Amino acid sequence: MENHAGVGTGDGGNRMTTIQEVQQAFTTGSDAACIVRNRVEAAVPPARIRGEVARARKDFGFDHLIQISVTDLGATFQLIYHLTGPHRIVLSLAVDVPREKPEAPSMHDIHPPAGIYERQIHDLMGVVFTGHPNLKRIILNEDWPQNEFPLRKDWKPEPDRYYGGVREVL
Repeated sequence: MENHAGVGTGDGGNRMTTIQEVQQAFTTGSDAACIVRNRVEAAVPPARIRGEVARARKDFGFDHLIQISVTDLGATFQLIYHLTGPHRIVLSLAVDVPREKPEAPSMHDIHPPAGIYERQIHDLMGVVFTGHPNLKRIILNEDWPQNEFPLRKDWKPEPDRYYGGVREVL
């Protein structure tokens, strides 16, 4: 029995997208798993992430970016693109980027809200999104030191360093 999660595959809504179709489509070259009834998670190689996000939107109707999350795994940063659409299936595409060169392609032109998430991740974790038109500060104070990223596991504040905001006057 197929699990029909709803309508919407980019074809005008004329056919149902099933969880099985999504899981099968994103299994090739990754470890896709159906986490719960309406959720599929897949690991994607860095060279394919942009194409897979675009394919999810065009071919399967994943037209809404819920969020981009990032986790510091030590040697890598794991970015997870959480997508959904009118079919109410949630697709999470995970990609690991190396800590020594933390770069990923920008998705701002595929899913415009990605631009804000990418700026936040760049500001707090130091991941560079290639092709992003404006990777300037969005969360940290303008006085924050360059190349210091407070959400990385290895970041420690230096006691005598100024990190922005109001200076204490004695």
